[in-house]
Amino acid sequence: MKRIAAIALFVASTLLTAGSAVAEDHKVKATVPFNFTVNDSWLPAGTYTISSNVNSPNLVSIRDQAKGVNILVMGPTDSGNSEKVGKLVFRQYGNQYFLSEIRGGSVSLNVHFPATKLEKKARTQTQDAGLRVNDDVLIALH
Repeated sequence: MKRIAAIALFVASTLLTAGSAVAEDHKVKATVPFNFTVNDSWLPAGTYTISSNVNSPNLVSIRDQAKGVNILVMGPTDSGNSEKVGKLVFRQYGNQYFLSEIRGGSVSLNVHFPATKLEKKARTQTQDAGLRVNDDVLIALH
Protein backbone atom coordinates (compact mmCIF):
# COMPACT_ATOMS: atom_id res chain seq x y z
CA MET A 1 0.00 0.00 0.00
CA LYS A 2 2.84 2.40 0.88
CA ARG A 3 4.58 1.52 -2.36
CA ILE A 4 1.49 2.40 -4.43
CA ALA A 5 1.15 5.72 -2.58
CA ALA A 6 4.84 6.50 -3.20
CA ILE A 7 4.49 5.72 -6.93
CA ALA A 8 1.35 7.85 -7.17
CA LEU A 9 3.11 10.73 -5.41
CA PHE A 10 6.09 10.44 -7.77
CA VAL A 11 3.86 10.43 -10.88
CA ALA A 12 1.86 13.43 -9.60
CA SER A 13 4.99 15.46 -8.83
CA THR A 14 6.48 14.61 -12.24
CA LEU A 15 3.31 15.79 -14.01
CA LEU A 16 3.22 19.01 -11.99
CA THR A 17 6.87 19.75 -12.77
CA ALA A 18 6.36 19.08 -16.49
CA GLY A 19 3.22 21.21 -16.54
CA SER A 20 4.94 24.19 -14.95
CA ALA A 21 7.86 23.91 -17.38
CA VAL A 22 5.46 24.11 -20.32
CA ALA A 23 3.66 27.14 -18.86
CA GLU A 24 6.89 28.99 -18.07
CA ASP A 25 6.74 32.74 -18.57
CA HIS A 26 8.63 34.62 -21.24
CA LYS A 27 10.59 37.34 -19.42
CA VAL A 28 12.72 40.23 -20.58
CA LYS A 29 14.07 43.36 -18.91
CA ALA A 30 14.44 46.92 -20.12
CA THR A 31 15.63 50.18 -18.62
CA VAL A 32 13.37 53.01 -19.77
CA PRO A 33 14.93 56.46 -19.16
CA PHE A 34 11.66 58.40 -19.45
CA ASN A 35 8.09 58.32 -18.11
CA PHE A 36 5.67 56.61 -20.49
CA THR A 37 2.10 55.49 -21.01
CA VAL A 38 0.82 52.07 -22.00
CA ASN A 39 -2.91 51.45 -22.55
CA ASP A 40 -3.80 54.59 -20.53
CA SER A 41 -1.56 53.63 -17.58
CA TRP A 42 1.23 56.09 -16.73
CA LEU A 43 4.55 54.54 -15.67
CA PRO A 44 7.67 56.27 -14.33
CA ALA A 45 11.15 55.86 -15.78
CA GLY A 46 12.82 52.74 -14.41
CA THR A 47 14.00 49.19 -14.95
CA TYR A 48 11.10 46.94 -15.91
CA THR A 49 10.60 43.20 -16.07
CA ILE A 50 8.16 42.38 -18.85
CA SER A 51 6.62 38.93 -19.05
CA SER A 52 3.79 36.92 -20.53
CA ASN A 53 2.59 33.39 -20.07
CA VAL A 54 2.74 31.03 -23.07
CA ASN A 55 -0.93 30.19 -22.47
CA SER A 56 -2.03 33.84 -22.81
CA PRO A 57 0.69 35.68 -24.77
CA ASN A 58 -1.43 38.79 -25.31
CA LEU A 59 -1.64 39.45 -21.54
CA VAL A 60 1.57 41.18 -20.49
CA SER A 61 2.86 41.97 -17.01
CA ILE A 62 5.03 45.09 -16.66
CA ARG A 63 6.84 45.43 -13.30
CA ASP A 64 9.34 47.67 -11.61
CA GLN A 65 9.81 46.26 -8.11
CA ALA A 66 11.92 49.20 -6.92
CA LYS A 67 9.10 51.64 -7.68
CA GLY A 68 6.21 49.36 -6.76
CA VAL A 69 4.80 49.29 -10.30
CA ASN A 70 2.93 46.17 -11.37
CA ILE A 71 0.37 46.36 -14.18
CA LEU A 72 -1.25 43.93 -16.59
CA VAL A 73 -1.98 45.09 -20.13
CA MET A 74 -3.46 43.38 -23.16
CA GLY A 75 -2.60 43.78 -26.79
CA PRO A 76 -2.80 41.72 -29.95
CA THR A 77 0.18 39.45 -30.53
CA ASP A 78 2.36 39.73 -33.61
CA SER A 79 3.56 36.30 -34.67
CA GLY A 80 5.15 37.67 -37.86
CA ASN A 81 7.96 39.43 -36.01
CA SER A 82 11.25 37.64 -36.65
CA GLU A 83 13.76 40.14 -35.27
CA LYS A 84 16.76 38.66 -33.45
CA VAL A 85 17.21 41.53 -30.96
CA GLY A 86 14.40 42.38 -28.57
CA LYS A 87 13.23 45.96 -28.09
CA LEU A 88 10.48 48.19 -26.83
CA VAL A 89 9.03 50.59 -29.39
CA PHE A 90 7.65 53.94 -28.19
CA ARG A 91 5.85 56.66 -30.13
CA GLN A 92 6.93 60.13 -29.01
CA TYR A 93 4.83 63.30 -29.17
CA GLY A 94 6.67 66.25 -27.64
CA ASN A 95 7.79 65.01 -24.21
CA GLN A 96 5.17 62.24 -24.02
CA TYR A 97 6.02 58.61 -24.79
CA PHE A 98 3.57 55.80 -25.54
CA LEU A 99 4.58 52.14 -25.60
CA SER A 100 3.40 50.79 -28.95
CA GLU A 101 5.17 47.43 -29.28
CA ILE A 102 7.15 44.81 -27.44
CA ARG A 103 9.39 42.90 -29.83
CA GLY A 104 10.77 40.00 -27.83
CA GLY A 105 13.54 38.97 -30.20
CA SER A 106 14.51 35.39 -29.38
CA VAL A 107 11.77 35.27 -26.71
CA SER A 108 8.26 34.73 -28.08
CA LEU A 109 6.92 37.98 -26.64
CA ASN A 110 5.63 40.14 -29.48
CA VAL A 111 2.73 42.41 -28.61
CA HIS A 112 1.33 45.52 -30.28
CA PHE A 113 -0.60 48.22 -28.39
CA PRO A 114 -3.06 50.22 -30.53
CA ALA A 115 -3.16 54.00 -30.09
CA THR A 116 -5.48 55.06 -27.25
CA LYS A 117 -7.60 58.22 -27.08
CA LEU A 118 -4.91 59.81 -24.91
CA GLU A 119 -2.22 59.07 -27.49
CA LYS A 120 -4.37 60.33 -30.37
CA LYS A 121 -4.98 63.55 -28.42
CA ALA A 122 -1.23 63.97 -27.80
CA ARG A 123 -0.51 63.43 -31.51
CA THR A 124 -3.16 65.99 -32.54
CA GLN A 125 -1.88 68.57 -30.03
CA THR A 126 1.69 68.07 -31.25
CA GLN A 127 0.66 68.48 -34.89
CA ASP A 128 -1.58 71.49 -34.12
CA ALA A 129 1.34 73.17 -32.36
CA GLY A 130 3.31 72.81 -35.59
CA LEU A 131 5.77 70.43 -33.99
CA ARG A 132 7.17 67.43 -35.77
CA VAL A 133 5.75 64.08 -34.75
CA ASN A 134 8.91 62.17 -33.87
CA ASP A 135 10.02 58.82 -35.18
CA ASP A 136 9.73 55.74 -33.02
CA VAL A 137 12.03 55.54 -30.00
CA LEU A 138 13.62 52.10 -29.47
CA ILE A 139 14.84 50.70 -26.14
CA ALA A 140 16.85 47.45 -26.19
CA LEU A 141 15.71 44.52 -24.05
CA HIS A 142 18.17 42.66 -21.89
